[in-house]
Amino acid sequence: MVNKLERLGSRLLGLFVEEVEASACGWYCYNDCWQCAHSACKVNTCNGDLVCLSGRC
Repeated sequence: MVNKLERLGSRLLGLFVEEVEASACGWYCYNDCWQCAHSACKVNTCNGDLVCLSGRC
């Protein structure tokens, strides 16, 4: 019964709301990273990878 309600809700939602594929992934640059001894760094917003930079962003 719950599965039927979920499918019905999804179909109704699809009638009123467009499908949107959004992604906030990318690299964000900080000029003062404590992880890099307060030098600049870039952080990947999808997986958290951090790259220390020698100069400023």
